[in-house]
Formats: sequence, structure tokens, C-alpha cells
Amino acid sequence: MEIISFINMKGGVGKTTSVVEVATILAKEYKKNVLVIDIDPQTNATFSFIGLDKWKEIKDTATIADVLGMNKTFSSRDKEFDINDAIISNVCDIEGLDLIPSHIELTFLDLDLSAQPGRENILSRQIQNLNSEYDFILIDCPPNLTIAPQNALVVSDYIIVPVAPEFYAAIGLPLFINRIEQLKSKLPGCNVEILGVLFTKVKRRTIDHNHHLDSIRKTCDEELNIYTFQTTIPDTVRISEAAKYNKPAFLIHPNEDGLISYKNFVTELLIKLDE
Repeated sequence: MEIISFINMKGGVGKTTSVVEVATILAKEYKKNVLVIDIDPQTNATFSFIGLDKWKEIKDTATIADVLGMNKTFSSRDKEFDINDAIISNVCDIEGLDLIPSHIELTFLDLDLSAQPGRENILSRQIQNLNSEYDFILIDCPPNLTIAPQNALVVSDYIIVPVAPEFYAAIGLPLFINRIEQLKSKLPGCNVEILGVLFTKVKRRTIDHNHHLDSIRKTCDEELNIYTFQTTIPDTVRISEAAKYNKPAFLIHPNEDGLISYKNFVTELLIKLDE
């Protein structure tokens, strides 16, 4: 089982889209068993798979907020929430693709768990109790490094960093990588590795994007010693439009350029993981 977190300190770089489409392609095209865990309070990955009515049914009893112990003080005799109760199986009728949905109140997780020891290890403990066997667990992280993403980092084998080739990414990426290394030294049991940088929302016809893409590749190779995936994901409206249908874009536009690029990325990812 490979556990991979998609994370970047900058928002709007395609983290959620990458998680959703990669998970869908792994399940549909490669028949992998995949669990998506949405730990972003924006809940975008959640609503890429389920509608509002379904979310309302489970929002107070079975989301990642419950898995992480939000709004509950555990004594030594209390049992933690059963992670299996939060899993929605075969989302969008995709066999082998399961989801643990998020909750907007996850924004307050740090306040709720501020006094709880070992709070960054909750997800790690919970995942050990999964009833189903998964080939991949993909975690959609918010653009910060608070308690929820710290839980993701501790439990993950790898990080994939989606990056839009822009000026701010060229400045922010080295700072983000440095912060990850600092957290690894402070969080017990955190041995996560940066698997690579995935360029998203690429506008190949613009000089600016081409310049920054080449520049960031060079920085990753020569200064950060981080792999950059050869596959790049083009900027396309088709992918973002799919969200209004509560479905992954791959189910709607499988032959669109952006989705073909995601298929190529999954192929490259599996080769890199030697799957």
C-alpha cells in the first residue's frame, strides 16, 4: 500500500483536481483499490465525488473530522471513532474507489485538539484499523501545515507537490521544501519522502510559463535534489467544469487533453513507484 499526500502551501495549484483524477484513473484504468481522504475543509475533493444531499446525511457523524476526534474528548476508556464508518464505498459507481469526506469545521481542528498529546498521529493509528485493503491512499491536503496536514505527513510514504509554473512558485517552493524537512525532524515517526513536483495548469503557449517551468525544474534538480515529473498538466476549463456534476472529469471528458495528460502522469507515477 502506498500512501501519498498531495500538498502545497499555495492554493489554486490543482491539488484537489490531481487527487481526484489520479484516483479515478488508478481505479478505472488500472483496477487499483484506492481510498481518497479529504482533509481540506474546503471539501472540494468530497464534492468531486458526492453531492450535497449525500454530504448532509453524513456530515455530523461520519467525516474525517470524526476520524480525527473533533469535538470529542477521549478518556483512556473511550474508543476512538471507527474509521471504517466514515468510508463511502465505490463513489460515482467506480468499483474500488472509496472516499472519506471532509467537513468545513475541520478549520477548527487545531483548537479542538490543542491539548491532546500525539494529535499528529491520530490518522496513522486510524489507518491501521482499516478493514479494506487498498493499493493506494491519496490524501488531499489544505494549503497549510496545521494539525490535519501534519497527520497526513506522518502517515504518508510520499508527497507529490502540484505546482503551477509561476513567479510565486519559483520563490515559494524552496521555502515549502525547507518547512517540510523541519517538520520531519520534529514529528515522531514522520519519514515521508518528496516523490516529485507535478506541474499543473501549464500554459505552454506563454513565454512566462515556459520560463518558470524550466527555471523550477533547474532549481529542483540542481539545488533541491527533487524529481520533477516529465508529464505536465495543461490548463483547461473542462477539468474544472466537472465539479458542478459532482463527478471526476475523467468520467465526463476522458479524451480531453488534460485528462490524457493525467493518464500519462499516472503511468509515469506507477513506473516511478515500480508498480
